[in-house]
Amino acid sequence: MMTESSDKTATPWQGITVIENLLNPTEQQALYTFLVGGGWGYGWRSHSGEGAQTFWHKHFAGALGDADQGDIDRQKQSDDCAAELAARAPLIHAFWQKLSQTALKGHLLQRCYANGLPYGNDGATHTDSLQPGACTAVYYPHESWDPDWGGETILFNQDKSDILAAIYAKPNRLLIFPGFVHHVARGVSRVCPHMRITLMFKTRVKLE
Repeated sequence: MMTESSDKTATPWQGITVIENLLNPTEQQALYTFLVGGGWGYGWRSHSGEGAQTFWHKHFAGALGDADQGDIDRQKQSDDCAAELAARAPLIHAFWQKLSQTALKGHLLQRCYANGLPYGNDGATHTDSLQPGACTAVYYPHESWDPDWGGETILFNQDKSDILAAIYAKPNRLLIFPGFVHHVARGVSRVCPHMRITLMFKTRVKLE
């Protein structure tokens, strides 16, 4: 059963929301099988600054530029990439349709992709977009996950002096947060037997 945890006083694009049990077991398994398949490319980075490591990346829809362009520039090029997603990855588009009618109702899809972090690869702290109404949704598709494997998503306060939330990579969980929030994907531990995969939907809510 799908459950949601969020600050009900927040505006539609300024809160941090966690939704559990988003897909049924058959849908989740099909999506994970698709994501672990081919099509990965190596060399993507969280940002272009010093110290940002490269990792695995799979692009599905939306403008794809260099890491130092920033999502604001990409979003100017791509107002809604849902049709592109339907053509390139129908299974993920079906997932997006579900989200666009529920947790992300009223949002435009501006980019969709997956990241992969095997042991030895780490993300870097960054923001996704300063554009008003910009949101990031992160789906954790794995069929199982162990606390000793690491791989949490860490959200920081504005000056990055403290942690707002640490989100465990719980299977079938969706995390939604504003694009302006500093965050990082922590690497997995040595004992983790899998590449940590996350599926991202970058969106923009229509503001009045």
